[in-house]
Amino acid sequence: MKKQDILQSLKRVVPRPVQQERPVRQEIIRGNEQGTPYVLLSAGSEAAELKEWVRANKTQLDKLYREYGAILFRGFSIGNEDDFQQICQLYATRLLDYAEPSTPRTKVGDKVYTSTEYPKERAIPFHNEHSYTDSWPGKIWFYCKENAATGGETPIADSALVYRLMPAHIREKFERSGVRYVRTFHKDIDLSWQKVFGTNDKEEVKQYCEKRGMRFQWKDKDVLQTSYTAQATAVHPVTGEKVWFNQAHLFNLMNLDEDTRSSLVSLLGEENVPRNSFLGDGTALSREDFDGIMAAYEQAAIVFPWESGDVLLLDNMRFAHSRKPFTGNRKVLVAMSDPVEGATNVVGNTRRNTAAFFTRKERPQTVPWLRYRLAALYRILAMEKLDEGISGHISMKVPGREDAFWVNPFGLFFEEVTPDNLITVDGKGNVLEGDHPVNVAGFCIHAALHKGRPDTHCIVHTHSPNATLYASLGRQIHPVDQTSCMFFEDHALYDEYNGPVLSLDEGQKLLEAAGNNHTLLLRNHGTLTMAAELETAAILMIAAEQSCQANLMAMHAGTVKLVDPDVARLTRQWIANPLGLQIEFDAYMRKAERFYPDLIQYKPL
Repeated sequence: MKKQDILQSLKRVVPRPVQQERPVRQEIIRGNEQGTPYVLLSAGSEAAELKEWVRANKTQLDKLYREYGAILFRGFSIGNEDDFQQICQLYATRLLDYAEPSTPRTKVGDKVYTSTEYPKERAIPFHNEHSYTDSWPGKIWFYCKENAATGGETPIADSALVYRLMPAHIREKFERSGVRYVRTFHKDIDLSWQKVFGTNDKEEVKQYCEKRGMRFQWKDKDVLQTSYTAQATAVHPVTGEKVWFNQAHLFNLMNLDEDTRSSLVSLLGEENVPRNSFLGDGTALSREDFDGIMAAYEQAAIVFPWESGDVLLLDNMRFAHSRKPFTGNRKVLVAMSDPVEGATNVVGNTRRNTAAFFTRKERPQTVPWLRYRLAALYRILAMEKLDEGISGHISMKVPGREDAFWVNPFGLFFEEVTPDNLITVDGKGNVLEGDHPVNVAGFCIHAALHKGRPDTHCIVHTHSPNATLYASLGRQIHPVDQTSCMFFEDHALYDEYNGPVLSLDEGQKLLEAAGNNHTLLLRNHGTLTMAAELETAAILMIAAEQSCQANLMAMHAGTVKLVDPDVARLTRQWIANPLGLQIEFDAYMRKAERFYPDLIQYKPL
């Protein structure tokens, strides 16, 4: 084409405006009557890819996230599950697996899951993800691939506002004790233990629980029950604000509708429902507690409608989330990132490390070892001057023989008891093994208690000086010091004395007086301690004597300030745990072996 022809063609060109991509619009939305803000970032074109925007605007995103903690992306192009994961990875230190799940989800990508798979006609209460543990995701992402026909919103709530709105007496009670979560895993109800722990190996489950500081027990029909105490509140590491941070209301039986709750309790018994929650000291939540928590969340709620393609980024500590009922189809995907260790986790980790160290020590459950530890307990009580002549007795169930127990021979001092001279007695008072008779009073007490409390394997009864004197006052142990807190709300008083226990009827009265408590003060008579483990019953007896002495001294000292009830409960939980008492018993046993060198010859190899 000639030069003049090119010029003529250019004259005929009609000017058109340049199509520029509209910038992303930023709005600060006041989401509720309390004025809680969140950020809405709206793309000007569907061609705007969120992945590229995040890559190019990390500084802006970081500023918004730090200031507001809740960002809704709308109108961007997202893509599939892998694309969503890549978006999250661009603004995450590390994506997380959905470990130790509390609700059913389906894994749809490497680190991407469906939102909780729960009946569409039911709401899911507010909660911060994994706030039932001491480690949780710092960020949580939601991707609405398909919004529901109606409903299905994911309301959010400012956790610091929830904390401030919580009635003070509820807040203070929870802060002092924490929250205990009890889960019972049945094969065909809710999540199985295999699903939650990601294994079929019970030994792996045991190791996981011990590492996490979780109590656990195996029940009939391959049922596992776990118990774990976690924080009720936390301090946000960036804002420094206190936040309400637990799932006490979500786990609790009161969260279920009446029909479901009644059906589960009727089928399994309240102690075996799939999940329940308590205050950290084991106290049940009251209806007032539950309603107060739900009301605070409701006041703090922010609700916005999902649009297909929306992505929501939340600071998981600053914002709780929930789900409303819906109709039609709904598909929301979730990813979690940036693990956070709880503020108390330093203490928690230290305690778990301590537990891990001492649980490595073997405590064989063979007959020779059990008899040796039982004989050592007699020596310990003699060494600590908690015996009285030939009175007092300690019994332990014979493994595999529920109708028989070992006990000391009548007529011997505690310091004379050895593994070889222990006698075996059945529920009728017959001496099945041994060369000595049984103490009649001892038989009447131990036979009744072993029969009436099948979970109790070891029973200790002594006429120790301070406890016998204190029991004669007809008073219970008051929490005057830390040791006394071990008995707070976990001991009883048998407030009568009818002479030596010479009938099974009298033993039955002791059983009824003890109830579910681990310690019973016998007026004018002494003390009884009971436990599943010998070590626990042993240290409780020593602690009972020390506590009664402290109470007697307090009576003469004047007006003594007692430990606050909530603090006493928390202290009991902390210092009266079975592992701690095992550790202390081992120390006493080493002391007894030095004090009574002849004991060593009976020690199993």
